[in-house]
Amino acid sequence: MVNNVQNFASTSPLAQPFNWVSVPLEEVINAGLRLEASVYATEAEKAKLKIESGRYGSISLSRLVDNCFYPGRFKRDYRKKSENLMGFIGSAEMLAINPEPQKWMPPNDVVSVIRGQLLLSRSGTIGKVTYVNETLSKLLVSEHAIRISAPKFAGYLYAFFKSEYGYLITNSLTHGSVVSQIEPSHILSIKIPNAPDTLKAEIHQLVVDSFDLRDKSNHLLQQAEQLLKTALKLPALEVFEQRDNQPYTFSINSQQLSGRFEANFHHPVVQKIEQHLKQHAQTVSNLADRELVSSIFLPGRYKRYYVSPEFGVPFLGGKEILELDPRGEKYLSLKQHGDRIAEELQLKENMILVTRSGTIGKVVLIPSYWENWVASEHLLRVNPKSSELAGYLYVWLNSPWALPLIQRHTYGSVIFEIDQHHLANVSVPLLEKSIMQEINKLALQANKLRSQAFEKEQQALAKFESVL
Repeated sequence: MVNNVQNFASTSPLAQPFNWVSVPLEEVINAGLRLEASVYATEAEKAKLKIESGRYGSISLSRLVDNCFYPGRFKRDYRKKSENLMGFIGSAEMLAINPEPQKWMPPNDVVSVIRGQLLLSRSGTIGKVTYVNETLSKLLVSEHAIRISAPKFAGYLYAFFKSEYGYLITNSLTHGSVVSQIEPSHILSIKIPNAPDTLKAEIHQLVVDSFDLRDKSNHLLQQAEQLLKTALKLPALEVFEQRDNQPYTFSINSQQLSGRFEANFHHPVVQKIEQHLKQHAQTVSNLADRELVSSIFLPGRYKRYYVSPEFGVPFLGGKEILELDPRGEKYLSLKQHGDRIAEELQLKENMILVTRSGTIGKVVLIPSYWENWVASEHLLRVNPKSSELAGYLYVWLNSPWALPLIQRHTYGSVIFEIDQHHLANVSVPLLEKSIMQEINKLALQANKLRSQAFEKEQQALAKFESVL
């Protein structure tokens, strides 16, 4: 006779282990009578206990903050890019080392940010933090980022929010059933380690130094792009896009079809850019040229096995590659994928990554600290022939004039993609050797500064961990 009751008990969801935690009534009252389990999540509770029982005790975050707020909703006045406008970015774009705004607005105090503030994403992906440096202070940031003004130790608070403890606690305070959100009052109620002021100041300064190095890196890349622009006599991209208010129709010679019938492939902007390059570059080659690029590689698809950090290597997707530290929660198993990692997936310094699906054409030059990490098959790998060309190729591919040349190859109806063969056909203008060398030098110096910025941030986080 089959024991159905026993079989049911062994397969019932109720028989599966689950996490639980008991909390005192006082904590429920202090939390505003919130009854969501996430507010008292087990891991978050452990993080809170770790902080409160630390060697220096805890202090309310509100004690270190002058102001914590986010702007109200407002009518956004988007316009075409011009000198008098400011770039407008969201809470995801603000995390990039050098955010590239796609939207432009007149200066607006409501959504402006001040150098030295912290910005914390408050909806959707919650708890991502950045520090307002010179680069970010020139942009407008949406109301989806909470502004935190801390007069003395903003860098210390940055290290807290960036740490595992800060991220767990922040995300335990979210509310909302469709779109999760968090409020400034929730942030101010958080308790953080009360390290001595000297240690707070050390951590703060390391963070400030890290963001200063990012600024210097951005300045060098701006110089490199300006050299490229001057040498090729390139006008702003908007000049190529002007069409004198005429209907957007155009004709092409049948010999130019190249097997592609999409209008995007033959877009007049692309034709104008390529014609301009032929007129002003010494020669125009492409990424298939073996004198420039040794290979362009696209890894195959495979089932991924993710493991805890000690058993794997950081796995990068296309979404985060413009951040200083793009590592997330995914670590690819060395045991399951060791051979594939060594042969296909491993990243090397001065390799160039190009996103090939979804948002196509994001470009990054691999810094030294990404060495031996791995990236998904949604990123094309471009291996420059030498380090003497890597920086120049990166500056060109990352420029606004190269993007249309990359995106013209897009295919697909639901998810847009390109592949290695398309990227190989992207034009590359070649200049006088001395100019190319100078551009290359600036790009490589910028990448070294980013590596130094990463080291400073890791030192700050390590010091913060020592507080607990």
